[in-house]
Amino acid sequence: MNRTLTPEKSNTVNIISASRRTDIPRFYPRWFAERRKAGVAEFRNVFGGRGSVSLRYEDVLGYLFWTRFARPFTPQLRVLRAEGIPFVFQYTINGYGREIEPHSPALVKAIDDFQATSSLLPSNLCIQWRYDPIVLSNRYPPDWHLENFTLIAVSLKGATRVVNTSFIEPYKKAIRRVGDTSVLFRPIDEQRHKSVAKSRNILEVSFKEGRTLLEQLAAIAQSHDMELRMCSNPEWDILPAAQCCGIELFAPYGEEITNRVNSLRPGPSRASCRCVKTVDIGMDNTCPAGCKYCYVVTAQETAMKNFRMHQPMSSMLR
Repeated sequence: MNRTLTPEKSNTVNIISASRRTDIPRFYPRWFAERRKAGVAEFRNVFGGRGSVSLRYEDVLGYLFWTRFARPFTPQLRVLRAEGIPFVFQYTINGYGREIEPHSPALVKAIDDFQATSSLLPSNLCIQWRYDPIVLSNRYPPDWHLENFTLIAVSLKGATRVVNTSFIEPYKKAIRRVGDTSVLFRPIDEQRHKSVAKSRNILEVSFKEGRTLLEQLAAIAQSHDMELRMCSNPEWDILPAAQCCGIELFAPYGEEITNRVNSLRPGPSRASCRCVKTVDIGMDNTCPAGCKYCYVVTAQETAMKNFRMHQPMSSMLR
């Protein structure tokens, strides 16, 4: 029997993350709209258990959207804005080729959309650019990143104040899917060895090379009124640590919202994550974008199948 779960009663409203695990604004705008009408969304957590969260107005502190292209979601953003519900963005633009990001929007298209999305927000502090992950390889050497990063930074000047980055993690899925033996991965340490590849037969970013590149990228960002921050890579402490969900993003919505965000307990999504607690309504294996470094898609065929079979009226994505 496929019963509908009733959200647990709580005195604490939630920030809804949509989603670290898939691109809901780009691929699932109708599903999101239907879930808001129903007042509840269901999901499976990383352990396979089933959960639910209220999307009723009084139970939502705000929304954190993760995307590479928000244009299909514009009607929903206008509804949220009209209802006075805070929303903020983590927006990824990397500019890699199709061999790594086969279905990402063209760079010019993504930049235009970023600017349009920023214009819907009360401040450019409410949207952060993600240049993430950094993939160093024969095809993408440091000089390529400097030129590419500069091009994007020039175009996004004034639309955001923060850019978050990290080096590609050596997750087994990522190593298998990238399929390029010249890629330099984030160095493995003893604290993280269980969650990443067991094999050491991979190349790693040297601290000297990584530091040099990050310092150069930070200088470029600063020259375009942005601050480069490091997301959950504490070994690169030459940069400020990112907080992909926290007070700063929501501050333009006023003191009351800021105080409520500040009252939320920490909710790290991985080691060294500084984010406050959110409830993520996405699900693994539902993003058809096909990015080779993705850690939440087991196989592209699986993600495409789930996307094709998706029912917008369903209580969960799959």
